[in-house]
Amino acid sequence: MEAKKFISKVLPDGHLSLPEETAKEVGKVFEVILVPLQEAEIYSYTEALAKEKNFSQLTEEDIERIIHEVRGIR
Repeated sequence: MEAKKFISKVLPDGHLSLPEETAKEVGKVFEVILVPLQEAEIYSYTEALAKEKNFSQLTEEDIERIIHEVRGIR
């Protein structure tokens, strides 16, 4: 069994947005656990990911900009 973890958003019609790969698995059944994402958590997660990927030279402002760009916020 392979677990998949991703950040999703509840859409206006009540459905969850899914990553493209998962959305193609029509008819497959998943166990879904919803945990609210707190803003502070995304920053610490991104910081840890940046260090893991050797992007530790990024500043907090760089990380914030990346998060906003990914979320479509300018």
